[in-house]
Amino acid sequence: MNPELKRMLDALAAAREQRAEARQRIESILAAAEAADNRDLTEEEQQQQTTAQGTVEALTAKIDTLEPRIQNLRQALEDEKSARVIRTAGENQGVEISGGLTGHGPASETQPNRGYDDLGAFALSVHAASTPGATARDERLAPLAAITGMGQTIGSDGGFLVPPAFVTAIWDRMQQNESNLLPLTDQHPVVGDSLTLNASAETSRATGSRQGGVRGYWIAEGAQLTASAPTFRQIKLEPHQLAVLVYVTDKLLANAPALNTFLSRAAADEIAFMVSDTIINGTGAGQPRGLLAGAVNKPRVRVSKETGQAATTIVAENIMKMYARLIPSAIRGARWFINQDILPQLLQMHVAVGTGGVPVYLPQNQLVSSPYGTLMGLPVQPVEYCATLGTEGDIILTNLDYQCTGTKGGIESAISMHLRFDYLEQVFRFVFAVDSQPWLASSLTPYKGSSNTVGPTITLQTRS
Repeated sequence: MNPELKRMLDALAAAREQRAEARQRIESILAAAEAADNRDLTEEEQQQQTTAQGTVEALTAKIDTLEPRIQNLRQALEDEKSARVIRTAGENQGVEISGGLTGHGPASETQPNRGYDDLGAFALSVHAASTPGATARDERLAPLAAITGMGQTIGSDGGFLVPPAFVTAIWDRMQQNESNLLPLTDQHPVVGDSLTLNASAETSRATGSRQGGVRGYWIAEGAQLTASAPTFRQIKLEPHQLAVLVYVTDKLLANAPALNTFLSRAAADEIAFMVSDTIINGTGAGQPRGLLAGAVNKPRVRVSKETGQAATTIVAENIMKMYARLIPSAIRGARWFINQDILPQLLQMHVAVGTGGVPVYLPQNQLVSSPYGTLMGLPVQPVEYCATLGTEGDIILTNLDYQCTGTKGGIESAISMHLRFDYLEQVFRFVFAVDSQPWLASSLTPYKGSSNTVGPTITLQTRS
């Protein structure tokens, strides 16, 4: 078995086993409380449940990442095996190129890597083909020639498309980026220019208003049912293109292994950064609409600062009131996103108890196996996309499953050395199309209790 495939399969099996154990711990805790006359969980049991739930969520994310990677690798190995059989039978001739790499003519067109060992080797081949006066031609480049107005088969005019296997590797790295928020959203593939989805027009949890007008009735035997008529609105996802350019010098190009590592990291990290930033801060004008976009008719709830609260501070009352405004159905799966500027505030935050106090924030590793620190039992994740301390957006409580995203295919990529030829640089272009919209049109009036609205995204008023 391929060593990399075996490593990933072992990791997948271990993650599944560990997740099952964590779920069993949760069930055991709840069963113990139920057996004792349905008593409430003790503080220690609540901490154990929170830790186990965090473990389940972290392992689920790991499993969701490993499964498609394993599938892609299996397909690539199968394609490579098939091509090797064809070559052995003598149906294709090998073509030697500089650097000791071997091309396989048309057979490479069926391989995700198009016959190249890695992205660095492909870039060297493009460079050789694009250098003025070059006489040799790598046959593997023929099907990768980009179509331009200057010609359909002369790749040096407009560049070459990057083999899909290497683009898939960049996509995999992007998905594994801990700061990438896209996997946390409710994702939908978009075929064509747009995708229209029906969404609830709900604005209140009052009876007769839930789900925009769905209502249930208790009925007597033989009584006629009363109809209800839900109101819907439509969400239209129209993916916006994000283009990322990576400039590579000829000096770096001479080191194919280093180039392969650099390109995979640089492209994946930049795409993940741009997409995640727009999920929070996107204006909706020429780009996806993020959590904080819009002044009216939005599901975001803004919590007011405390009377007399000092500038650039966060106090325990802010945290409690933010948590109280989160839709109950959004609590499971919600998390706090923060700018790291506010960490000193969290570390010093406590609630007075008698002559002492208890901490509000539980930092990472204080609860064993917790992937992040916790506030009110929910993970706290520092990200660069949050505003600085004192500005609204420095701390956000949200469940990103209430944010609908649409992606059009994967990452598309091409390479050309002509854009920066006089700088001795090649340019890689990566294009990714995505859109983002909230599932709810506005915050909701709760069914009972407080007159304060609730929502899936909670922010704190600016304190300046």
